[in-house]
Formats: sequence, structure tokens, C-alpha cells
Amino acid sequence: MASEPIAFRIDSMVDWDGVSPVGLQRSDFKVYDQRYYVGLIEAPAGTFTADFFGVFSALTPKLVGVASSSSNPMSVLRVVSAEDPDVFRDEVELSPRMVHVPVFPGDRLSVVTHEGGGSSLEFVVTELSDREHIELATVAAPRPVGRRIRIIRTGGSGFTHEPTTETWKPAMMWDASLGTLVAHEVVNGVIPARDLCMSPRAEGCYVSVRFSGLGVGEGQLLVADGHLREASMVQGGLKNGEWSKVAFLGRDDLLGLSSSVPQGAAVVCDIEVARVAPGERLRERYARGG
Repeated sequence: MASEPIAFRIDSMVDWDGVSPVGLQRSDFKVYDQRYYVGLIEAPAGTFTADFFGVFSALTPKLVGVASSSSNPMSVLRVVSAEDPDVFRDEVELSPRMVHVPVFPGDRLSVVTHEGGGSSLEFVVTELSDREHIELATVAAPRPVGRRIRIIRTGGSGFTHEPTTETWKPAMMWDASLGTLVAHEVVNGVIPARDLCMSPRAEGCYVSVRFSGLGVGEGQLLVADGHLREASMVQGGLKNGEWSKVAFLGRDDLLGLSSSVPQGAAVVCDIEVARVAPGERLRERYARGG
């Protein structure tokens, strides 16, 4: 490599918020063997620049590995362009498995975590030579990841996608014991696809749902377009424990859920989501002639 990698560990007492500048400087870290920097954050923090607290030059391209102490899929890192804070080069979910992102001169890194308290982040930073930059460009993209969401509908009524004019954004929390995002909701309306499957680009996602707690009733899966919000039925007549067909949600589409009233205290909907790369769905449809 162009330089020896340097590792950072940052322990945070609060969640990273994705916007507040990190106040750490090189002198704030404990340094072990000149290559391992350990720091502590006790105040709100969320962004830092490509100089990595003054240890590197901000003007060199780098390969950055990042890992987290948690597997919450709502905790993410973005590489943000210097020119426009609303434009980001990449977004990766944080987990104990280290993933790598390229960081270019002037970039910032934005981190958001949803751990409800403290967490640890680890970075391994290496400056890139010209040859290594070219090699990086030939590496396959990160493998796609899916997520599992459980929405528990309380309040004595079932799910309903009406009115489709109402946007419903479930307040999801990570349940580490289940490996699932869980929300307790009583809201009506349709759920934006981007809130189910975070994506920095125009990818859509595949989705399948399963209801439980319906008693003798049935559940329905619907998709509403993002323009007029006209809902179309993907599958109705879903019984307890029956997974639906797989539906496709475009980036601006919305998911509709409908069900009968609960048999007991609540109706539960499990949702499985997997991101779809651009072109993949068209290739599949072309291959089967549809």
C-alpha cells in the first residue's frame, strides 16, 4: 500500500447524529504503537473530515474500513461530497463486519447510529497510490443486504393503507435479540419504500410480508405509486403465518398493508426487504419474456 494502515477506535457515550462536527483532534487520542488511536466522545457528534483528526492529509484519496459494535441496520455511514451536503458517494450499514469505502479529497464522513446509548466505531485508514486507486475501481460492489421489519399494530384495529394520501413512517427500533427492526404503531396510510430500504441511489427493493394475530380474518399487500398514490393489489386473502408473493417497490413507491381486526391485542406484520440493483429487475423480466 502507499502507506501503512492506521486504525482508530472511537467510543461514544451517545448516539452519533450525522450532523454535529466531531470535536476530537489528534492530541485527544491515546496512541498505541504509533498505529492505533483510541478516543472517546461524550457530546453529540456525527461528521468528520478526510484528514481523520489531523493524522492524515485531507487532500489524499483513501480506502477506509469501518466496523461497529452493533448490527443495527439503521446505523449507517455516508461518504459525503464536499460540494453538496445532500450528495453522498456511498452509504453502508454499520455492523461488526468491516466494510470498505473510498474517500476522496475534501470528502466528509457522516455517521448515524440508533443504539439508544453508547457504541464503538473502528476505522482502518490507508492512503491510496495511483495503482491502488485503479485496482479499487475494478473491485465488485459490496454484496446486497436485506433486512427484517416487524410492525405490531395495537389499538384494537387492523392495518389499513387508507388514506393513501397519508404517509406513514414507522418508528422502528433495533431488537438485537431478534435481529429485527420493531415498531409499535397505530397509524394509517402508506409507507415510503425509502424508509424500508435505505439507498443512496435509484435502486428499488423486493418485499414480502406475513401477518399474524388475524384470527379468522385476512391480510392484504398493496403497492401505491409515488405520483398519484393509486394503490394496486399484489395479493389478498393472506392467512395467519402465510408469506405473500414478492413485490417490487420503486424508489418513490409506497407500501400498503391491510388486515382484519386482531384476534387478541394486536395484529403483527413481518416484512422482509432486499435491495434490487439498477437493471437487475429488467434483466429478470427480459429473461422470462415479461
